[in-house]
Amino acid sequence: MCVVSVLWPGARTIISKHRLGYALLASVVATHIATVSGYWYKIIGIPVLGWPGFNGILLLGHTGTGATGTQQFWAGTVYHYMTGICYGLIFCFLIHPLLPGRNTVLGNVRKALIWAGVLAVLSALLWVPRNFPEFHPGFFTNNLGWKTVIGIFIWHAVYGLHLGAFYNPLSAEEERAA
Repeated sequence: MCVVSVLWPGARTIISKHRLGYALLASVVATHIATVSGYWYKIIGIPVLGWPGFNGILLLGHTGTGATGTQQFWAGTVYHYMTGICYGLIFCFLIHPLLPGRNTVLGNVRKALIWAGVLAVLSALLWVPRNFPEFHPGFFTNNLGWKTVIGIFIWHAVYGLHLGAFYNPLSAEEERAA
């Protein structure tokens, strides 16, 4: 059972009635918690995944090529959060309704973890190798080491777990009964 549902029994009904607002909230929370967790991975021996910094490199180039580290970080942070929120909204309104399974607490989390897994595969397969050829990541980012690949999947699992836990609408049957 979702902590929110236990502490606030009517939460899923309200989420179902205000899907856009809760989809935005879920997307922001999921992006933030996953982003923060990426800086903690060194605790468990996984390389730090500072996606805002990497996005800053994409937008402004490496530090010293016209942008300071601070400018790079904040530009990358805004870009990163907007991307995470957009992927969250894509999940809530396009992917979630298409995925099989019931809209139970566990069913919604499972759907979000599937979406997060797809994003992790795309990140390891395309995003990192195509955007950072100077790091020579290789196929599926393997040249950066298995810990980096595992980190990408952990990062996206954290995102999916929070996205599914916060965006937790009722099923159509439950909505009719409520």
